[in-house]
Amino acid sequence: MQDAPSVWPALAAFAAVIALIPIALWILKRLQSGNPGATRSITVTGGLSLGPRERIAIIEAQGRRWMIGITGQSISMLAELDASQSSDGKADNKADGAGAALQTGALPGQAAFSELLDRFKRRG
Repeated sequence: MQDAPSVWPALAAFAAVIALIPIALWILKRLQSGNPGATRSITVTGGLSLGPRERIAIIEAQGRRWMIGITGQSISMLAELDASQSSDGKADNKADGAGAALQTGALPGQAAFSELLDRFKRRG
């Protein structure tokens, strides 16, 4: 009678492959994140949900700030904000009110868009 082939080498190979999966995932995660010591180049500094799939967000990259509209189908730039404005919509001493209003897309005499967002936040 002939001896049956042993299943131990196959089980050992299977266990080795299973053990390598977490190591491979860790390596891929490290490679995809780029430079682990670098800061993120784009940050979301604020936002407001307008519906289940719609929101307005303020993003910052390379010292510039934008207000963007996000829906389930698209992302659109609504306004470029003055970089010296704080996230609560108030301009620093460096920018005058008219300059800040023009940067946010408001005409002189109209409220800045960030003030309109603040009203929406209080209402909802």
